[in-house]
Order: sequence, then structure tokens, then C-alpha cells
Amino acid sequence: MDFCKEFKYLNDTNSVFKEINYNEFRDMIDEFKSGIILIGGPWSPRTQAVIREANDIFKREKVETVYFYNPRSINVFKEEEDIRDCLSLESKLDYYYLVEKLGIKNKENKLVENTLIQKMYVPLFVSLKNGTCNDYFNANYLKDPYIHKPDSIEDKTLEFDKRLTDLIEKQKENRIFL
Repeated sequence: MDFCKEFKYLNDTNSVFKEINYNEFRDMIDEFKSGIILIGGPWSPRTQAVIREANDIFKREKVETVYFYNPRSINVFKEEEDIRDCLSLESKLDYYYLVEKLGIKNKENKLVENTLIQKMYVPLFVSLKNGTCNDYFNANYLKDPYIHKPDSIEDKTLEFDKRLTDLIEKQKENRIFL
């Protein structure tokens, strides 16, 4: 993926982002790997809003690679499908695996329609340490022209910076078990 073409606010051709697919994401968990993952996509206005600031923060904090997982893909019928919609048994099982392994909970306790699986909102920043999620947060911001919460005009860039920096610090901790 050419991140600069897909994300209108990102103008860094040497961004920290590296695209991964579902199998690579699952392998990171199963093989006890570590890394920061951004779950989202160019179709998400909220991912669009934070991608540039996130890239700048990662670079400032000397994070070389952030894995980017897009929950949308092309299914066997050549249609775009979002794993979070749980439209097929396979996508439901794959999505359930991620939500359970990462321990995703949303504040409203909303579930995916016709399931008992927690709804995952994007963009979601995940700190994976030795295959275990040690922190995550949903960046619920829009941009016009700065980062702000929906229905607010207050600039939230510093709040986002602090929250993402906290996630990065947890990722850098040397402790194996939390």
C-alpha cells in the first residue's frame, strides 16, 4: 500500500507503517511476537484524521515500524468485506479470535449484530508484547483542520499525543509478564 496516496494528510514517503494481512497479524499473536499495530483503513475518516500525527509521534519516539492491519479485504466473491461485520462463519471466527486475544472491550459494551462479540472501532492502536496485548486505545477523533472529538471544536492533539506516547512506553517496557 502506498500510504501517502491512500491517506490525504500523510505526506511522509518514509512513514513507519508496514501493511500486514490477517494471517500475519494472527501469526504475531500465535508466535509471541511484539509490535505496535494500527487497525484501520483509508476508508475511515478517523484513521485519516490521526495517521499523520501518529507517524510524527512514532518517529519522535524512535519507533521504526508500526504494523498496519486493514480489517477490510476482498472475499472469495470478489466483494469488499469487513471482518468486523461477521458476515460469514469464517470472518466471524477470525474476528472473534482477534477480539478475544486482544481483550477488546468498548465503553458502550456494544456487540456486533447477531453475535455476542464486542464491536471493535477503528482506528485502534494495539501494543502487542510477546503475543499478548498489554495496551490498546481507540482514537475517536476527526480532523478539520486539527484533531478534535466528534461534536466538539476543542483541539485534542495533545490528548492524542499523550495517549499514544503512553502506549509506546508500555511497548518499550522490558517486563515480559504484566
